[in-house]
Amino acid sequence: MRTHLLPLMLLAATCLAGCDDDGRHETIANYISIHDGSIAVHAPGRADADISAAGDLSIANASVPVTAAQRDLLKHYYGAALTLRDHGIATGKAGIATAGQALKSVASGLASGNPDKIDSEVNASAARVEAQAALVCNDLADLRTAQQALAAQLPAFQPYAQIKASEADDCRRGLKKDHDSD
Repeated sequence: MRTHLLPLMLLAATCLAGCDDDGRHETIANYISIHDGSIAVHAPGRADADISAAGDLSIANASVPVTAAQRDLLKHYYGAALTLRDHGIATGKAGIATAGQALKSVASGLASGNPDKIDSEVNASAARVEAQAALVCNDLADLRTAQQALAAQLPAFQPYAQIKASEADDCRRGLKKDHDSD
């Protein structure tokens, strides 16, 4: 059984619990959160940078003038952040479903005297979690690419470019390591 996925499932469930009941404030990553429909990007020792769906940027509640090209980059960053959030939520839901499936399979397998089916049922469900988690790793890489393009074109955003290249790579390596240990 893919017991190494249990920490991932618990993490995903914790991420889901991090969303406010009214859905107005959600944490996407250490550096990014969503509040009232805007993306807030955090940087150490700085006021937050807020990005709207329309590609508006404000830092410390002051509007930052942007060109049309910069606005397009801001919109892309905004969309990439939402995609990461959506896939993170889907991963959390898949993790919760897998945990439920594991409990159900154990109870059913033991009650029926057929414990051999436990592994196959749980592994099938765990494979869905791995597929969702792979999307999250890809989304993180896409968000970093958007971040780097934005920081290169908009100097005011440079301090907010906090996602490191290694983060998406580490995410993918972690999935590969978990998959290879099966």
